[in-house]
Amino acid sequence: MIVRQVGAEEWQVARIARLDALAGSAPGTFSLSYGEAAEWDEQQWRRWLADRTFFVAESGTEVLGCVGGLSEFGTPTLVSMFVAARARGTGTSDRLVEAVVDWARAAGHTRLHLWVAHGNSHAEKLYLRHGFASSGRRRPGSLEQPRIDYEMVRTL
Repeated sequence: MIVRQVGAEEWQVARIARLDALAGSAPGTFSLSYGEAAEWDEQQWRRWLADRTFFVAESGTEVLGCVGGLSEFGTPTLVSMFVAARARGTGTSDRLVEAVVDWARAAGHTRLHLWVAHGNSHAEKLYLRHGFASSGRRRPGSLEQPRIDYEMVRTL
């Protein structure tokens, strides 16, 4: 298994990874629904990739997971984390998290943050294992899913 960065020229790989994430997650988990993303054309996928650094985990030609990094108000943020059920428990999630940590550190940042849905204990355990801690900040998850997301931060 390898983890690698995917640029706009590989928008089809990003599309496969993101649609897999959207199809394999509860509605409202991500800001975009499967139905919306499935309708996107090439230009929309390229624009989406231009806004973030995007990594995929692959085994051969099979995409096993994905994660993104983007800047929110000058702060690097881990987003779009997903690992397919068939790859859970294999270390794929660890490698994806560390890809974003390395990306943020290489850009000279000293902190990395993310938002996790309240009650998503699997994700919380993953992030705690990687040195993230709750900041105490909370926000509404989305309009479709009335839940609370809370911020976790890691010093780099």
